[in-house]
Amino acid sequence: MRHIKQQRLKIIPLCLTLCFLLTHNVFARKDASIVICAETGKIHHEHQADVVTHPASLTKMMTLYMTFKALKEKKLSPNQTLSVSHHASKQAPSKLWLKPGATLTVREAILALITKSANDAAVVLAETLAGTEVKFAQIMTRQAQKLGMTKTVFKNASGLPNMQQITTARDMATLSRSLYKHFPDYFHLFKTQKFVHKGVVHGNHNKLLGKVEGMDGIKTGFINASGFNLAASVVRDNRRVIAVVMGGESAHLRDKKMVKLLETTFTKIKGKSSLRNENNSDSIEHLIQALGPVTTSPKSHITHATFLTKKGDVKTLKAKYNSVDEILNVIEDKPKHVKAKSSSAKKPEKTTKSNAKPKVKAISTQKLKAKNKNSPMTNTKKQKQKKRLKQA
Repeated sequence: MRHIKQQRLKIIPLCLTLCFLLTHNVFARKDASIVICAETGKIHHEHQADVVTHPASLTKMMTLYMTFKALKEKKLSPNQTLSVSHHASKQAPSKLWLKPGATLTVREAILALITKSANDAAVVLAETLAGTEVKFAQIMTRQAQKLGMTKTVFKNASGLPNMQQITTARDMATLSRSLYKHFPDYFHLFKTQKFVHKGVVHGNHNKLLGKVEGMDGIKTGFINASGFNLAASVVRDNRRVIAVVMGGESAHLRDKKMVKLLETTFTKIKGKSSLRNENNSDSIEHLIQALGPVTTSPKSHITHATFLTKKGDVKTLKAKYNSVDEILNVIEDKPKHVKAKSSSAKKPEKTTKSNAKPKVKAISTQKLKAKNKNSPMTNTKKQKQKKRLKQA
């Protein structure tokens, strides 16, 4: 019996160690990313977008979603004064270092979350809206489910470490897009670069603001378990994309990856939209669809199109091509010569009864002479000529 007990005592620590390693592996920092169209939700890029990780301070996007919702429903007002509780004041940094009993307005709390990512201000909003942070987290999770964030669970309002607080890159992109679509009157606040509270200037943690063309939000996040996270909104040429990077090894590498994703996405979008009809805008997919996979000349409404080549040159197509292969040879800059049926080529004129000329049968010269010899007109002429000679 003693021997069995000793073996059990040895096995228990091994089991605990194994459980710790498995748990650590499941919730270790995950490298994930996704880029979507803000208007349609179309996916431009995704990498491990459904891998479970921790949101860190991206959690505050949902806290702000609930705040904007309350403002829209007139349950809060921007200048409403909020009281700071003891629980809120005890939150770990980053924070405004609010004292128990102090006050701040709803607008100040919103800007504190967007710029400073203040954890104490997040709890102040949570307690104002739901009474307690725990109850507020439950409401946040239910709202996430309604938005389609199927793999997200919230346990606090700030994003401070909690192993049960989980999400995915896809869910964070869904939340970012929902903020843009549902609250256009407040979304512009995410591009705030500085916030002053009681004489102290707090800069936005998103260092790409003002540096990347078209970037206007929205939130950064970091805890050891998640790595460096960033959700971004960028608009160029009236096209807006939402991009999310999770699990960066450092803020610099995270930002570098974000910039690469954004530039690649907009280059891809610009390349696809560069093919257009002079009268009606058409993409390359529309052109190929109009041409069809057949080898005979198709009935296409696109007879004049311009496109951007891989070398960056602008080319113009002014003829109907016989097949998809021919059009792709031109677009892809293949050296093979492409023959096209010119739209200006002259077609043979159709003859009508009015302008038709009578057909004349060809007759040989020998037959014509023989015919002339036997004709009565030639015989009479000869006789007259003989009479004239005799009289002379």
